[in-house]
Formats: sequence, structure tokens, C-alpha cells
Amino acid sequence: MRVGTRPSPAVTKATTTPTTERARVPRAPRLERGHLLRRWGWLLPAVLWAAACAAPTAQQGAQVAPPSTTLHRGPPADFVSAAGLRWLVLVRPQRIFAEPELASAIEQIVPSRRFAAFAEASGVDLHAVPEAAVAGWAYSTLYIAELPRDVAPLARARFSERLLSGALTKHAHPGLYRITGVIGQTPETLVTVDERLLAVAVGDPIQAKVVEAYAEQRLKNSPTALRGAALSALQSRKAENVAELYAPGPFADEWKHAANGLLESTVALAIAVRPLPNGKLATTIDLAGDWQSAAAHAADRLSAAWTTFARSSAGHLFELNEAAEVSATPELLTLHVELDLAAIVRGLKASVLGDLSEILRLPTRTESTPKAPASSGHAR
Repeated sequence: MRVGTRPSPAVTKATTTPTTERARVPRAPRLERGHLLRRWGWLLPAVLWAAACAAPTAQQGAQVAPPSTTLHRGPPADFVSAAGLRWLVLVRPQRIFAEPELASAIEQIVPSRRFAAFAEASGVDLHAVPEAAVAGWAYSTLYIAELPRDVAPLARARFSERLLSGALTKHAHPGLYRITGVIGQTPETLVTVDERLLAVAVGDPIQAKVVEAYAEQRLKNSPTALRGAALSALQSRKAENVAELYAPGPFADEWKHAANGLLESTVALAIAVRPLPNGKLATTIDLAGDWQSAAAHAADRLSAAWTTFARSSAGHLFELNEAAEVSATPELLTLHVELDLAAIVRGLKASVLGDLSEILRLPTRTESTPKAPASSGHAR
């Protein structure tokens, strides 16, 4: 599921190069601003990046440049720029679906037929994706996934089939493909790197070109997302995590008042989730900032903020655990809490899929009203 983006002037005019097939991409109308939290649908649905597709082999007439550099091999986060980044979600779908309790929980929210339909439309089976990322900027959203072997050609073909207008295809390096076109009313650009990584930029194509530049190791002085000044202070990136959310500051408007006002002084935020064997989710929240001598007081404020949230209507809906462990250093506040996976699923189903009776746990008609005894007489 894609997150809406605002159009930038860069997407209103398609340009070509000597290695690009010339085909005009129509001007895209203004895009509507999406609702970020609803489109994420939590951390996992955020990965249902409905743009994971790609293109056929270089079309007749496209020029292929000779090999120049060895392409960079790394996880999806290595291809996400820190410049202007608003948020980043990292997930490990293959590990998630390998966990029986997690797989069962996901099936209750997103039926398996939806994943099958996505695989058919995009050429990418999310169950087989080792790691994926979704990142947001002001004018674009970038979806990246590591690909299983031999998937890239099919993904490129399915992407091209969905384009409403002729694709601009660039194949300037044997290991790089870039395809640009319009899907629906939105410009989209697909890049594959060494047949092992796929990226789709929705909106401004600049982030797809950035992926290419990182692949060709041409941006040595431009830090990637987790190495940028803000997110590099966080410690949440661990192999046992199945999902992570990162957001660099500053946090403005209503966000700065969150967590008892701590976000106003927070440089970066991270939320990490890992499964536990008892049907629990170990959740870690990190707030990076210049807490210094006020770290202990800030930790107390964070603990109080979590308790207030757990006792709120949303906290009751997801049956959040009030008992959280909070620690502090001069640069980092950390909150650890265990959440019940089944309760999270119930809350998501009630808030997203259910009706009022399910949210309030009201008895159904069949539960509250006894059946009338069968009549022995004839119906009148």
C-alpha cells in the first residue's frame, strides 16, 4: 500500500539521455496528500509497497554503456538518502512469515489471497523477500526490496505492463535498469541493481536516481539514512528485530507535544519490534537528544507518558502493558516494553476492520437473544 506524496516540479517533465529510449511521459496532475499512519497500516502493511514491479530487457535501440564500476552490495537502507528524509521503515518479511505466531497474526489482518494477488501483479512474492524498506520525503516515497534469485526480469516486465504510457528505459550499466512511466495518475520509476535489489520511487523520480548513484558508489560524501547526523545516534538496528521505524527530527506542530513534550527536544526517534516465544512482542523506543544532566528527569517524563498512553482509549484497545522499563544516558532515552501479539491483532481488527459492536465488545444478537421455541402448530 503506497503512501501519498506531493508532486514536485521534477516530475512534470521527462528528459532523455543518449542511452534512453525516447518516449514522452504525460504531465501528472497534482497528487493528493495521503494519510501517513493509515497508509502504513502499522509496520508490516507498510511493506505492502504496491509498486514492486519492473521492466523487460532493454528495448531495441537503447544503448548499453560498457562496465564502469563494481556496483555496491548492501541492504536496502544503504540506498536511502538521509537528505530531507522524513521517515523510514525497515522490515524482514521472510523472517516474519517464518515465525508461526507472526504469520498467523498477519493472516488475520491481511489474508493470504492478498499476498498472492500482489505477487501475481508485481512478480514479487513478499514471503521470499529477505529485507525491505519504505522511506518518505516531501515529494516522493521510495520502496526497496532485496529480491530472490531470477525475480528481477519478471518484476520489470510486470511494472512495464502497468504503465499507462510508453516507458523511458535506461540501461547504462549491465547491472542497472531504470524504467520511468505513469501508473494511474502518478509518475513512478523502477530501478533494479545487479538483479538482486529492486527500488520503486513514487512521485519525484530523484530518489530512484539516488539509488542508482549509491549503487555506482558515486555519493561517497552523501550519507545514507542510518549514517546521517540524526539517525546515526540511534541504537535500534539489531539482527533480531523484524521491523523498525525511524524518524529524524525536528518534530514540529502537534508532534512536538507528544511524549510529555519530549519530542520537541528529540533529534531522532526509533521504534523496533522483535518476537518473543511466548506470543509477546518486545518493543523498544529510542529518543536521541542532548539530554545531558536532565536525562534522569527526561526518563521520568517518558515513563509517565507511556503510562498515560497505556491508560488511554487507544491503550485499552490494544491492551498495552503499563509496565515499561526506561533507561537514560546523556544522549539517549530508551523504553522497553512487552506487548501481547494477540491483543495487538484484536485491536487492529477492531479499529480498522471491525464495527462499533466489535470495538466495544458488545454481545451479538445471537448471543444476547435466546431463540424462540419451535411452534407445534401450523404457521398462520
